[in-house]
Amino acid sequence: MRNFSWCRALLASFLLTGCASSQGFWDAHTHVSMYGAAVLDSLVRYHVVGIRDLGANKLDEILQWRDEIGSGRRKGPRIYTAGVILDGPKEDSSSRWILRTEADANHAVDSLAKRNVDFIKTHNGLAPNVYFAVLRAARAHHLKVASHLPRGIPAWIAADSGASSIEHAAESMMASPIYAGYATTFEEAAVWWKSAAGDSAVTRLRKSGVYFTPTLGFYAANVNLPRDSSARAQRRAALPMLVELTHMMFAAGVPIMAGSDIGSVRPDYRPGQSVLEEIAWLRKAGLSERDARDAASTNVKRWLGVRGP
Repeated sequence: MRNFSWCRALLASFLLTGCASSQGFWDAHTHVSMYGAAVLDSLVRYHVVGIRDLGANKLDEILQWRDEIGSGRRKGPRIYTAGVILDGPKEDSSSRWILRTEADANHAVDSLAKRNVDFIKTHNGLAPNVYFAVLRAARAHHLKVASHLPRGIPAWIAADSGASSIEHAAESMMASPIYAGYATTFEEAAVWWKSAAGDSAVTRLRKSGVYFTPTLGFYAANVNLPRDSSARAQRRAALPMLVELTHMMFAAGVPIMAGSDIGSVRPDYRPGQSVLEEIAWLRKAGLSERDARDAASTNVKRWLGVRGP
């Protein structure tokens, strides 16, 4: 078990500066129903007052929690939810809405809109034509789309086509040069991002207005999980570049959101504490204390269109 004294110190710092006491934290990337009802108490304990929930395994439950919290019948952070993850065919698809055709995409978005979800979430198994159909359908319903990018769709194409946020520094943003055919390995992708072409891509992303949720803390929490020692070494070696890429996006003016990607129960990665870890990683990426606070509050609320504290 890790020592969380740094976490308590960070929370105390934010309390003293007024962030957590007056407004609280917002977690931009969660999957709370995959954790269970105990997640709500844990989030409140760490002064998380609002979340973007990017896909539940129990649609009715997450919508019920959202409505009960909104009406004051249940204690917890304000929930804004995509309802269900939209994905392509996969071996493990129990918690996803699997789409194979553009007609599937239209039906799924229409159905979720009728359930009053707050936005749409896509994942990496979608075929490109189906993904673009999701974007079109979401636009017709005035719903934003948060994207774990489909394989083969680089971030700048997704952003230009209507994606409102790109999720994950590793699986989406760093992979984009590979998806575009400019690189074949992580190492080549890192070199490409540091080139003039990479600078142009970052500028294009800023001009598109897309937001970026790096989820660095979750990646760092999982670097030692692969059983294969070479895989662990590769993940550890990749982390500094993900931090650098996040800094590049921030420095260029791409809005950053702090998302913990909390899902299933883990004793080493607790809801609420996990967003503090993400804030700490954003500080390592060069964000000031104020910028990191904004990433875990103002920027998330702005993406959601939330006014007030």
